Amino acid sequence: MTTTITPPAVTPPTASPPTVTPGPSGTRTVPLPAGPEAAPRARRATAAFLHRTGSALAPDRRADVLLIVSELVTNAVRHAPGPSALTLTITAGALDIAVTDCSCVAPAARTPDLTDGTGGMGLHIAEDLGARVFTEPLPDGKCVHAALTTPT
Repeated sequence: MTTTITPPAVTPPTASPPTVTPGPSGTRTVPLPAGPEAAPRARRATAAFLHRTGSALAPDRRADVLLIVSELVTNAVRHAPGPSALTLTITAGALDIAVTDCSCVAPAARTPDLTDGTGGMGLHIAEDLGARVFTEPLPDGKCVHAALTTPT
């Protein structure tokens, strides 16, 4: 189930060239291109971020995080025109995976299509792996978050 919240100020994605930008206090934002290269780039940046921050996640939990990142970024590429951005924020006991795109349409969980490959599994996968998924509306799009608890 997704929940919509009132947004704080968040910068929507830009069309600038994709780069990995470390931020303060365990935050990294990665501008992503539209297209199939977005998900692999997001997974690589996430793996590097988890390594850089010294995250205490077990290897199987890191794999869960990479799967959630893939699903959220793939949704953005599939359902929103233009570039998107991945922001990872780690604090004591929490990891926030946030994907911002330029579509104002909030995602909705739907019945997965297991016959013709049209999807419908991404939000279910994130929630089944323990993420609290919610959408933050933005003036020029939205930000979909998957919040996870982490070992402290």
